[in-house]
Amino acid sequence: MKTQLDVDRISNRNLGRDDRIMSDHGKEVRFPFLSTDVVNWLCKQPIQLKMDLRFNRGIGEKILLRHVARKLGLINASRNWKRAIQFGAKTAKMTGENRTEKGQHKLS
Repeated sequence: MKTQLDVDRISNRNLGRDDRIMSDHGKEVRFPFLSTDVVNWLCKQPIQLKMDLRFNRGIGEKILLRHVARKLGLINASRNWKRAIQFGAKTAKMTGENRTEKGQHKLS
């Protein structure tokens, strides 16, 4: 199953890349919700415990993790929706709404 394959290799693909990006900026990151024990436990839970898409974006997806974040006092973080690291700083929108450049193109 593709989803299981993605879960199995997240630490090699995504987290390795993210760690290199953050290290380049002199930061060290922690991903507590992506620890092996947490991920394995979450994979065993029914989908309705993990998401409820009747709610808006930033609420319904990852609902269980958002609840845990609120319980830990991470109120603002519990409301954010996931963005890929390259979009988190919004650097992908390099020239505005009508841009023709791609992310890999050099701006003049």
